[in-house]
Amino acid sequence: MSYIFSLSLMTALLCGLWGLVAGFANLLVWGGFAGCTSYFANPEKGKEAVKSCICTTMTGALYALISIKLCSIFDSTAVFVLLTTAITFLMCIQSKIKILSYIPGAFFGSFSTFAAGGNLYIIPSILIGIFLGLACDKSGSLLFSAAGKESKENKENNENL
Repeated sequence: MSYIFSLSLMTALLCGLWGLVAGFANLLVWGGFAGCTSYFANPEKGKEAVKSCICTTMTGALYALISIKLCSIFDSTAVFVLLTTAITFLMCIQSKIKILSYIPGAFFGSFSTFAAGGNLYIIPSILIGIFLGLACDKSGSLLFSAAGKESKENKENNENL
């Protein structure tokens, strides 16, 4: 069994379980997948990825919530354009702070919050999704350690993917 097969199998099983649980808990299934994707897109892995994903996706969600609120108060295209400009700047400049340097995380949090129309269920959905990504990563590695045997060449090819 290859590493990528182990990771794929565990990710499929855990994401399917998430879809079931999220539905019963009235959480946003796709929001969890955004959090999971944020974890896997992060160049870090493990606890470091979880920390940076939480911090950056939540800043993105906060920026979006502020924008949604201000746009509801000031119903103007000019205000929307100014807010979009300012928030995009903030999401990018926050990279100067180490824990906030994973900029795609801020965008994951922001666009997910906008897509949810400001529904606050997006926040626990994203957060659980980040831990879902960690669980997929760790369980895939555990399965591979327990059952996987792959040639050095196959492993090198998988690392290049």
